[in-house]
Amino acid sequence: MSDDTVTIPRAEYQLLVLDAEAWRLLNESPHVAEILAEWVEWSYLRDLSESTAAMSAMYDWRHEASVPSYAELARRRSSYDTPARTPEQIKAGADYSWRRVEREIAEQHRGAAA
Repeated sequence: MSDDTVTIPRAEYQLLVLDAEAWRLLNESPHVAEILAEWVEWSYLRDLSESTAAMSAMYDWRHEASVPSYAELARRRSSYDTPARTPEQIKAGADYSWRRVEREIAEQHRGAAA
């Protein structure tokens, strides 16, 4: 059986005991626990960001060059084949649509009554 005894000066022993007590107090502190939880989350997000960047670097993005950009899609949406309708034209179209719906409802009622 080996002897695991270590001899240190009394002053160094007292410093070690003080350090151990300080670490125990830190472990019991809710503030330290909150800070450590935030650090763990930050570390996770940093690692995730690095791995995402590495995966993105492996992809051949030249394939995506043929896909229209958001700016191009917005430009396409803002150009029209026909000129804009006036408010009177819009109202006339809505009135026509309602009259068609009312005709269909009237026809259904006539068919159900017969």
